[in-house]
Amino acid sequence: MQIVEKRRQSRYRLAHQPAGPVFVLHGAQRLPATAVNDVSNSGISLCLSVAPPVTSRVAIEFLSDGMTLDVNGVVAWSRAHQPTDEEGADESFVLGIELFSPMLLLSAFRDALPHDTLTFDEA
Repeated sequence: MQIVEKRRQSRYRLAHQPAGPVFVLHGAQRLPATAVNDVSNSGISLCLSVAPPVTSRVAIEFLSDGMTLDVNGVVAWSRAHQPTDEEGADESFVLGIELFSPMLLLSAFRDALPHDTLTFDEA
């Protein structure tokens, strides 16, 4: 399902959560994502119990099938979790992270993307 917003890139909710765990690496912290809200051609929105400051450099770590993928980015925005977000901890935050190499992560999440998502094939 496409989320309609006034943004540079279309955002897509995943059909289901990724097969493996997702972490946000911030300095010495390794913060587990409680849920992934959506993805785009430039970033990811996910739920965390702790929110690194906006403009912080972070890395997204995705573990699947015995492999680890790290993608660097920067926290573009954060806010308190809302009922319309994917399920996450009751007292969690939602972060928008602009990724420096988003296609790597989109490839790793390919099985979780909605079947009618053509944007990523055409990018």
